[in-house]
Amino acid sequence: MRKKGSVTLFFSLFLAVLLVVIQVIFRSVQIAGGKVQAETGVEEGLYSVFAGYDRELLKRYHVFFLDGGYGTGVLQPGRMYEQVEDKFLKSCSPGKIITDVRGENLWNCSKNTGAVTGITLAADQDGRAFKIQAIDYMKDTLGIQGIQLLLQQVQQQKTILDRQETDSTAEPVEQAQDEYQQAQGQVQEKKEEDSEFVNPLKVIALLKDKGILSLVLPLEAELSDAGFGEMEKMSSRSCTQGMGILYYGQNPDNLTDNMIFREYMLKHLNYYGREDIKGKLPDGALQYQLEYALAGKDSDQENLKSVVGKLLGLREAANMVYLLKNSVRQAQIHETALIICAATGLVALEEAVSLLLQAAWAFGESLLDVRQLLMGGKVPLVKTEQSWMLSLSNLGKLPEILQEGQTDQDSGLDYAGYLRLLLAAGSSKEQVLRTMDVAEQEMRCMAGKENFRMDLCVSYLQVEMKFSCCGKNFTIQREYGYEM
Repeated sequence: MRKKGSVTLFFSLFLAVLLVVIQVIFRSVQIAGGKVQAETGVEEGLYSVFAGYDRELLKRYHVFFLDGGYGTGVLQPGRMYEQVEDKFLKSCSPGKIITDVRGENLWNCSKNTGAVTGITLAADQDGRAFKIQAIDYMKDTLGIQGIQLLLQQVQQQKTILDRQETDSTAEPVEQAQDEYQQAQGQVQEKKEEDSEFVNPLKVIALLKDKGILSLVLPLEAELSDAGFGEMEKMSSRSCTQGMGILYYGQNPDNLTDNMIFREYMLKHLNYYGREDIKGKLPDGALQYQLEYALAGKDSDQENLKSVVGKLLGLREAANMVYLLKNSVRQAQIHETALIICAATGLVALEEAVSLLLQAAWAFGESLLDVRQLLMGGKVPLVKTEQSWMLSLSNLGKLPEILQEGQTDQDSGLDYAGYLRLLLAAGSSKEQVLRTMDVAEQEMRCMAGKENFRMDLCVSYLQVEMKFSCCGKNFTIQREYGYEM
């Protein structure tokens, strides 16, 4: 028997509702998928932008930065945005962008507008982004225990230097010098043809009138003649600034982080007597980079001269303290002072001459100390009987002694160790900016990087993209940075 089929009204309504629900679900899935695809495209675009970091800067200074000028010397946020936009379009509709690849805009997405809403540059906030990356690199290199030991060592050495500087005030020496010079103008020095006595105060006075580098460097020493020339330094020009929401990470301006950054400088910057750590510095680049970070002069020789002067002052204070506390040396000083007073007719100035003689002896020993450091030797922070090099009887022969080679000294700090102490006494802000000066100049001396600028180096980027999906408008905001 044949049965007849029929569709009831209820079933018809049920099918209609079911189709509506399926359509709503499909549309919801389409919108959700479109949003995911759009977000993925923007994120891929940001990753693509930051994958273009400067390889040479990473190799030489171990920091990640994107050259935001792309070799032009002018910041180009539009070019970064176009790269993000391109990835967005490829993600939403691959078939329309990539040839020979089948694909459709299944999510019905279309871009409306977009822009770069935030960008952080290396020079913002006095080079904070650069400093953070440098510190992070050194933390990975040194480790927690190494950092703690180094911090303790530097603090102990700095305490010794501060105490030496306090104990060796220069004011009495200056007063004695004025008194001695006035008396010399009134009394004519005695001259005895058969006397072999040489007034060491005169010898030291003549040495102080000479160029300091000629005193402490070997005659055969070849000095670099490199400098900044007409190049405008980043630290002295009006730098390009970031925009929008800026990302800097945790504030690195504290005692520990400043010390870690100084270790970064010692590791990455060249200095006098150091074998080039980067293979070969480009022609025209500063050779005494760490000396520039300390002195801030425009040429290698000016920077070296300034640092040598600082070292000489540092060693003078230490040597003066040693002489003040050594009774045997004090007796020698007073005995020689009497001889000088008798030879010059200034018997009443024995006390002033003793003080001047003590300062002259400390200065002479300091010249030998600095010469020792520049020749690759070591000098202890606190002198002992064994480490003292210059006898008082040879003070008048100091010009000849300076021409001799270094002494055998295994204990103490080398040139780099003393540079570390000079860095510890300096301004961290200046040191960060000058390190960036050095990095910029070194990069610009390389072929193809003549327009490189540290203040155009990007460390963080935020992009906003407005798009439509299935007739609805949405906004995506994504960010990415090397320190995040």
